[in-house]
Amino acid sequence: MQKRSIRILALSIALLLSALPNSLTASAAKKKPIPATSPKPVWPPKGFKEIDGVFAKVPSSEELIGLLSAKRSLQKFLEQCEEFACGAVFVAAERGCTWWEVNSTLRKVNASTLTKDRIGTLVTYAKGTDSREQGTIFLVSEEPVDLSVSVGNIRVICHREKTNIPKPGNIYNKISAGDK
Repeated sequence: MQKRSIRILALSIALLLSALPNSLTASAAKKKPIPATSPKPVWPPKGFKEIDGVFAKVPSSEELIGLLSAKRSLQKFLEQCEEFACGAVFVAAERGCTWWEVNSTLRKVNASTLTKDRIGTLVTYAKGTDSREQGTIFLVSEEPVDLSVSVGNIRVICHREKTNIPKPGNIYNKISAGDK
C-alpha cells in the first residue's frame, strides 16, 4: 500500500513539474495572485456526453491519476483495481440524482481470432450527486487483472426516486462459455 502511494505521489509530482515553466523570472512574481477559492466548475462539463441533462465521460488515465492523487478516500479503489479488472466514469446531472446505476460489459481479447469476446456484465450502484455536481464511479469486477480484459459499453442511469435505493457496490456476472 505504501509503495503504491509513493508511486502515485512521485508520478503526481513529475506531472506537476512538467507543467511548470523551465525558469521562473521576476516577471512571474508580478502576475495576478491565485484566488483563495476554486473557480466554479464549467457547466455543462466539457468533454462529457449528454442525454436529457445527464452527463458522462470515461476519464483518461491522466485524469484518474490526478483524481487518485487528490482524494485519499479513493485509494481503496486503487487497491481493488490492482487485483481485479476495473473501469471508471465521471457523471453529473443538471437536476442531480438520488443514486446512479452504471451497466457495463467486460471483454477479453481472444488470442487466436484477435476479437473481443464478452466474458461478463457488471452493474454498479453509486451514491447520488447534487445538481451540477460531478461524481466519479469506479467499476470493479471480480475478473482478475489481465491486459487483454477491458471494461466497456458503459451505460449510465441517473435515478431520482427516493425509495428502494440499492446499496452502493458492484455486481459482476461472469458469462460461461456456453452462454456467449
